[in-house]
Amino acid sequence: MNEESNIETPETPAAIDAGRPIGPPLQGAVIERRGVPSGAPEKPEDTGKLAELETALGDAKKSLDAKAGDCDRLKAALDGAVSAYRKLAVSSSPLYSDDIISGSTVEEIDASIKKVNGLVKKMRSSLEAEIKDLSIPAGAPERSAPDLSGLSPREKIKQGLEKK
Repeated sequence: MNEESNIETPETPAAIDAGRPIGPPLQGAVIERRGVPSGAPEKPEDTGKLAELETALGDAKKSLDAKAGDCDRLKAALDGAVSAYRKLAVSSSPLYSDDIISGSTVEEIDASIKKVNGLVKKMRSSLEAEIKDLSIPAGAPERSAPDLSGLSPREKIKQGLEKK
């Protein structure tokens, strides 16, 4: 241990706790704090561990970059699938149009479809209620004999001969 490691500077925790003002850092001084030596490793086996850790870090960074690339490809594929789903939903019914069905995820598109279906159901029920008020019975009216009360006797005879 160096004598410098025991030097109490204004930046050390003891100086801060004592309420002393914090001064400029010592330049070139090697300070050991909290039992962790600073500087280069002292043992040759530490150098081997450091190289091993640096290699592992490099491998992890490469793996992370590969995963990021995979993530970007998957996101592009998901965006394509969502776009195809939206096109399919719009083409599946004449009730849907591009401006009505919106969303950037499958869930948002499904919610938009449910909203349109609810609106269509509401409109349909109000139109059916209007039609019931204006309904005309189906079929032709009953046939009855023509009213001959306003005809002259000659027209009545003529009418009777035409039926035969």
